[in-house]
Amino acid sequence: MTKRNATGEVDDGQPRLISLDEKHQAHRLLREALAAGELDEAEYKRRLGRVYQAVTPRELWKASGGRAGSPGRSDKPEIWRSLRLQLAIVLFAALIMFLVLYGTMLYNNQNSPLDTPVFPWDWGD
Repeated sequence: MTKRNATGEVDDGQPRLISLDEKHQAHRLLREALAAGELDEAEYKRRLGRVYQAVTPRELWKASGGRAGSPGRSDKPEIWRSLRLQLAIVLFAALIMFLVLYGTMLYNNQNSPLDTPVFPWDWGD
């Protein structure tokens, strides 16, 4: 299922790609910065090459020195989804390790009678 974002573009779960017009706009902004003396010629050429190599708005933002594009990552939902999955796996593994350790402790306790309380809330009885 696709969603529409605030600009009316269809969001199909893929990162938003930039257009050639956005690259030209970044080029114009770099030329203006060069004319204003904010950049030297070598920095201008380096940034210009990176601007035309950029594919996503974040890459364009980094390449143009924050003059064009967007500082936000377009794959943020995927990163959070994978982080939640990794956290769930670690918590599940910790739970299993605790249960195995607890069972091993009970099994190795040879001196206890058969009515040893298994649950922690019964230990004081």
